[in-house]
Amino acid sequence: MTAGTAGEERMLHIAVVGCGGRGRGHLRCLRGFPDVRVTAVCDPVAVARERAQQEAEVPRAYASVPALLDAERLDAVVVATPAHLNAAAALSCLERGMHTLLEKPPGLSVAETTALRDAAARSGAKAMVGWNRRFHPLIVRARQAVEARGPILQLVGEFHKSIRRLHQSGMFPEHLMDCLLLETPIHSLDVVRALAGAEITGVHGYTCRATSPYRDIHAALVGFANGCVAQLIHNYTTDARLERYELHGDGISVYLEGVDRATVCCDGGREEWVGAIGGGLAEQNRYFLDRVRDDLPIELPAANLDEAIKTMRLAEAMLAAPSPEE
Repeated sequence: MTAGTAGEERMLHIAVVGCGGRGRGHLRCLRGFPDVRVTAVCDPVAVARERAQQEAEVPRAYASVPALLDAERLDAVVVATPAHLNAAAALSCLERGMHTLLEKPPGLSVAETTALRDAAARSGAKAMVGWNRRFHPLIVRARQAVEARGPILQLVGEFHKSIRRLHQSGMFPEHLMDCLLLETPIHSLDVVRALAGAEITGVHGYTCRATSPYRDIHAALVGFANGCVAQLIHNYTTDARLERYELHGDGISVYLEGVDRATVCCDGGREEWVGAIGGGLAEQNRYFLDRVRDDLPIELPAANLDEAIKTMRLAEAMLAAPSPEE
């Protein structure tokens, strides 16, 4: 059901589904928008939803998505559940016609993501995937700097984490542990694909189980229809989190380290940029809310579910890649 009562036409009534770290991050962001009122949170874990409700001073809390949707008059929902639960939670919302911003990944397969796309098409709900690197101010600035001189010619995307630490944490079920490419590194798959700006023509990859029973190394060379070439490098054998990108164009290169600083090389010189705190979450959420308010479609630079299917196809191709021994 859609919110809207006399005297409150300007307010957007939002609920957040999933009260872990990502959900609470969205709550902090949403509370910073003067035209947004977070009216409810939802999580099956009582401790999590009560903590989020208290921290964000949210009026109501629910243990299930159906209970939330039955009781609340909402303009949109933000789904920020653990990676393997995103698709099921978002599907319940989309089938009800509820505009939904869902965290990545939008499912653990192309098939799950396609089911979300089809549900949104049937109900008329707007759906957007939270790949916030598309809105990251430093990445946007880097893209503009390169494209001012011509097309992006080559890209590098890297995302590394420790599989040992994740295994010890017990955060993820067994079936996700062998597909951790979908959990965090998929950010880099998506933003590199978006930066390339063309359809994929080929994926040549390798995957390994080098230090654990799970796939912990992924590497791929990706070709695009416009001639751009991308290298994707992801490993879970390291002991630290690392994210970096390279954008190369005609006489210019931008090296993004940690996505909080950049080195730009062009015209025989070198320039250093320092990024703002936030990583694109506020810009992403603002875009989604404005599209809901103005009843406009989810379009580039955002990732609607058609865009999401393309990124998931790339992820599936990388997961299906052979090991070097094969």
